[in-house]
Amino acid sequence: MTRVCRDSKGVILIALLWILTALSVIALSFSREGFVEVAAARNTRDLADAYYIARAGLMAAVYQIMQRQLNPGVQQLELQNAPDPIDLGIVTGGFGDGEYLVDVQDESGKINLNFVMDEQLRTLLDAIGIPKHDADIIADSIMDWKDADSAHRLNGAEDDYYQSLNPPYKAKNGRLDTVEELLLVRGVTLDYFYGHSEKTLDGSIIYKYGLSRYLTVYSMTPSTNINYAPVQVLMSIPGISPQVAQAIYERRKVRPFANVNEITQQLPATIGPMSMPFLSTNRTGIFTLTARAHRENSRVQRAVRAVVSLDAREVNQYKIIYWNENVPNL
Repeated sequence: MTRVCRDSKGVILIALLWILTALSVIALSFSREGFVEVAAARNTRDLADAYYIARAGLMAAVYQIMQRQLNPGVQQLELQNAPDPIDLGIVTGGFGDGEYLVDVQDESGKINLNFVMDEQLRTLLDAIGIPKHDADIIADSIMDWKDADSAHRLNGAEDDYYQSLNPPYKAKNGRLDTVEELLLVRGVTLDYFYGHSEKTLDGSIIYKYGLSRYLTVYSMTPSTNINYAPVQVLMSIPGISPQVAQAIYERRKVRPFANVNEITQQLPATIGPMSMPFLSTNRTGIFTLTARAHRENSRVQRAVRAVVSLDAREVNQYKIIYWNENVPNL
């Protein structure tokens, strides 16, 4: 009897242990689900807050640009003093419990897609590091996309290629209305368009910009503002060597050029007549602003991009001509 009693107690003890184990697993499962739901709710809140912080950053950048561009006194002063954050292309600040960083690009420093010639486009693709095979496809396909005929170049594409895609569509065969149209062009990937980050040998992270950094549809001439053109754009201009492009870039960081003639007057550089039509110091008054923002102590970020045109005729003295809330947060 004693042995049977002991065996019964052992079975009950084992059963209790299994029940406790099952209850622990259930409790852990509920706890994990609760943690995931709380984290998801927190991330949703942080994402929404980051969006409005980014919008606040955009408006702060617009205000600073307006103070510079619409005030003649400031315009003259900028030619005498070191560049401010607008000249350097970065506006930072805080809003509420968050921080924003706005990348400012003057569209006058880019190459107009609707005017660019084949050779300059290929030189640009090489300067930004796109492999030659892909660059040949992209260059030919861009030229095919905007020309009026249906004959494709050696590495290009026309309707027959685009109609084979899912979903199918047709080549534009006309002027591009936005730079983002390039994402429809054969060979232009998200990486090639937006850029991507890379880890160097020493472990640091660098960012390699894509085509959206160097091309525009908003300028009215084939010329490029030397005070705002990236080095890669300067290198693509016919007759401008990489050394001259770098010299122009380094000089303007100290003081912007008042006119194109200062290049040869103040730099040990020779600019031939074939280069002059592509160079200017004129502004379009149009800027691409990309704001990235996050709340304090949050890794959730949001990016918003806008193209803003300064226009004194507008009530607010500016208008937004392009808005994108789906910019990859690279």
